[in-house]
Amino acid sequence: MPRLILTLGILVGALSAALFVSACGGDDGGQFANEPTGDFPVEIIDAGLKPLQTVAETYDLTIAVRNSGEETIPAINTVIDLPGLDSNLPFAYADRQEGLAMNQRPVWVLEEGWPKLADTTGRGGTTVASRMTFEFGALEPGGTANMVWRLVAVRPGNYRLRYEIGAGLGTDTRAVDENGNQPVGELPVRISGVARLTEINEKGQIVPVSPAEQARVESQLESVDSEYLP
Repeated sequence: MPRLILTLGILVGALSAALFVSACGGDDGGQFANEPTGDFPVEIIDAGLKPLQTVAETYDLTIAVRNSGEETIPAINTVIDLPGLDSNLPFAYADRQEGLAMNQRPVWVLEEGWPKLADTTGRGGTTVASRMTFEFGALEPGGTANMVWRLVAVRPGNYRLRYEIGAGLGTDTRAVDENGNQPVGELPVRISGVARLTEINEKGQIVPVSPAEQARVESQLESVDSEYLP
């Protein structure tokens, strides 16, 4: 009986050690050990986010990429951040006020069930270890991934949204453009705290004012607010 207990103990200990090594990656290359490695050509076809926005309005960030190589891309993905705002979340900034338990504050709120590919229905969303990375699955040669994020603007200001395209979740799997560099891009956006202004046209219809008129009113309001700043 003691020998049986000892044997069972050894087996349980060995199994626990094996599970621990597997969970931590061990010497087998980690959780991405079976992912194909190397450089995978990717072409950015289009990227867009409305450059002039208003708080509390909804906008779509769209990024379309094509597999321009001859091999299937293991896991086409996009890393999103706002340069210079020191955030570890994709659509946020770091509040520098001292004493905050959580200093991450949103610029945009990502709606539930997004992002997803444009040609899919139902709920979307992507889940990976990095909260700034969105993964959309394998992409066959010549295939296109039309990625869509539905966002609600919540903080006025001028921003740059930066995106990086990846081909896999491991460090040895890279997406490259025609020059051999990682495909990247930036989208400038201005979010206004002023609601979209409207007017009545000659037909009696309520329509938005021109962008120039909207900008003129916003500029006046900003100059008035600045007089009261300390």
